[in-house]
Amino acid sequence: MTSLRLRFHRSDTWPVLSWLARCRPGDEVVDVIHGTHVEAAPDWFCEAVWDGAYESGDFDRTDIVFGSGGRARDGGITFVSSGATVDRIQTMESGEEVWVSNSLPCLLAISGGQLDPAYPHYFRDFSSIRLGLSRYASQVATNRGVIRLTYFNNVVWDGQRLRTLAKPNPSRDFGTFERYRDFLEATLQRVGRNLTASVRQYPYRFLGTISSGYDSPAVAVLARQAGLEDVISFDGVDAGESDSGQEIATRLGLRVSVVARDGWRASRLAEVPFLAGDAKGEDVYFKSAEGELSGSALLTGFHGDKIWDKHTTALGPDLVRGDQSGLSLTEYRLRAGFIHCPVPFMGVRQIRDINRLSRSSALSFWDIGGHYTRPICRRIVEEAGVPRELFGIRKRASSVLFFHGSSFLTPEAMEEYLPWLETHLPPMAATGRSAARTQLARLTRSVERFASTRRITLLEKTAHRIAGWADREPLFRWVFPWAVERARGAYIAA
Repeated sequence: MTSLRLRFHRSDTWPVLSWLARCRPGDEVVDVIHGTHVEAAPDWFCEAVWDGAYESGDFDRTDIVFGSGGRARDGGITFVSSGATVDRIQTMESGEEVWVSNSLPCLLAISGGQLDPAYPHYFRDFSSIRLGLSRYASQVATNRGVIRLTYFNNVVWDGQRLRTLAKPNPSRDFGTFERYRDFLEATLQRVGRNLTASVRQYPYRFLGTISSGYDSPAVAVLARQAGLEDVISFDGVDAGESDSGQEIATRLGLRVSVVARDGWRASRLAEVPFLAGDAKGEDVYFKSAEGELSGSALLTGFHGDKIWDKHTTALGPDLVRGDQSGLSLTEYRLRAGFIHCPVPFMGVRQIRDINRLSRSSALSFWDIGGHYTRPICRRIVEEAGVPRELFGIRKRASSVLFFHGSSFLTPEAMEEYLPWLETHLPPMAATGRSAARTQLARLTRSVERFASTRRITLLEKTAHRIAGWADREPLFRWVFPWAVERARGAYIAA
């Protein structure tokens, strides 16, 4: 078997953590173009952190890895995707070339591929990852061929073709709360040693988030012994109500930076990389913390709503999620220069064992009942000295929902988006905004009148649902190809 080798080409103009590999059947050299902060060694490259010694470069031999990279081993190249479904690898076979990248706009820019601007279901397709690894829409059509999206698993190039390779799946002992907690703490400590390794050209530091919910305080407690010192929090959540978690951070001895949730609006076209990441863009508020994010390994609680919630019913190893939150960071973080580490994904395929703990008598004291109860998180945080009443009382959300007309694109973005619509779509699509909203508003009023006279609960609920539809932005469905076209400009100059 001919051994493949990597040949690196650094780009000083690309987003710092982006990379693209070009493979040719029969060629023993795989060319890798990469941004300035991608680490490169003779047999591997990465923008990643994992639970092992950095020097060994064994991120292809673990399921606990965040970021991405490639490893030459056993005659092939293993391209490693994140061990969380908030990032992915994109691949495309076009003629005599095969492309692999951690960025969809990058792959399109270098391959010359174009999306279909009139296709209306990008949001539906990208959000399908919440259904699990066996049910998500894994292909994106272009004029140069199909792009395949690989979440969680790895991809191997053997010199002739690509194949998917499952990540290692060790069986861990989560038989007691203590064993599971110790696993999380020990894993974070190993990751902490990895990301600060002195031989890294660009070492990272832990950065946490904090709120008055369940997941981020639990992550903060677990990561303190691994070196976490700083957390960020977003103000202005839920119509001005505070969700900052400042008092929790103080009690945990952590420095907290409170960031304006809507601060991103001051940056021109800030929404572009977020929308280009997942066709939804809900995590755009992280742009407000860009100064803190740069050079960090960001610890978040994404997927805690399934892993740590007592009432979770999707208990298989398929990584079924409640939503796609966190995914829109996947393109943005390559520019801002940080690794995204959602802690609930550590040991994620043993969700059944973890949920069994949440329902066990050993956690009953920390089960407050109702629909919003996460006993594992509550025990972790309360045993760290945080009073019960300070967190996990009411669920709040920070997400920015661009598909609502009231929170659609900024004026600067609209100035670019509307002319793009006129040149890329039929006239009816670009002018259908007011007509669609008027029709839905008329239907809403009719249902509300009927519901108020008949006092029928079902119709009252329907009226509220239709009112939500009336606020849906009809132009949202085409914002993804516009954002991708705008984002790919960062890669043209390579």
